[in-house]
Amino acid sequence: MKRFLLTSLVAFILLLPTFSLGKKDVQNVSTGSKQNHQEQTDSLRIVSLVPSTTEIIFALDAQNQLVARTDFCTWPPEAQAIPSVGGYDGKTISLERIVAFQPDLVCIADVMHNHLIQPLEALGIKVFLSTAQKLDQIYEEIVQLGHLTGHQEEAQKLVTQIHGELEEAQQLVTATQPAQQNLGTKVYWEVSAVPYFSPGKDSFITDLLVAMGLENIFGHVGQAYPQVNEEGIIASQPDYIFFPDYNFQGAAGARAIASRTGWQKLPAVVHGKIYPVDSDLFSRPGPRVGTMALELARLITSQAPAFESAQ
Repeated sequence: MKRFLLTSLVAFILLLPTFSLGKKDVQNVSTGSKQNHQEQTDSLRIVSLVPSTTEIIFALDAQNQLVARTDFCTWPPEAQAIPSVGGYDGKTISLERIVAFQPDLVCIADVMHNHLIQPLEALGIKVFLSTAQKLDQIYEEIVQLGHLTGHQEEAQKLVTQIHGELEEAQQLVTATQPAQQNLGTKVYWEVSAVPYFSPGKDSFITDLLVAMGLENIFGHVGQAYPQVNEEGIIASQPDYIFFPDYNFQGAAGARAIASRTGWQKLPAVVHGKIYPVDSDLFSRPGPRVGTMALELARLITSQAPAFESAQ
């Protein structure tokens, strides 16, 4: 069991673009007139090594420019028809395989793929370095990729759409809270239990919860995904618990969390507010963050418990 949970944590981390929050190294594809820029972007050939940037490219309706992806770039389903260069881990992707697709631009993840920057640039291939973790950084990458692909208008519409979805989710939660008199707004988000990891201050998950009027109990910890301790979880008395459902355990996974020693009196356990969430969806800081917020709002506002409490 411990081996499975550790493997799940590694898989979750591999789906994230980066834990770094450094300045993004974005190189524009073209210079000169607007017409020249449009002509160059229309014929742009992109290889994306990052699931979130692949999703952005599709959301911008620029998928005709995407010539290759990774095995982890699985959304939307249409992405799976595009040839793959291999796994997401930089060690499993060869430079030769990337170059074989004759790209003009390669989207890479900071830390994971930094070793590819110098050889790609030496070949005259532009690099887009994805470092997005916070909500504002997701918006920034959408706008930048919109410029690089010649889809600026679609990028602005997408950002506006996400803002609207976040606002709708916040309104749903706010409207429901008075009816849930025995619950507050504190959330424990479990990435892994062996050891315990949870989103911290530098994670888009924390931003998402705050935007919805909720409080991440580890939102003050200055990392993206810090290791935390069980004592801190119990002492915080979370009202809601979310966990990525790596093995599609559903309610059984929620009951397993509720049965942990010392957890029985947590408000989230007493009221059956422990929810599994899609592990792929909630690991990608990309264009579906609004969808994530609405899904969380749906779960929180549901009157039925996620599982039957033993209390």
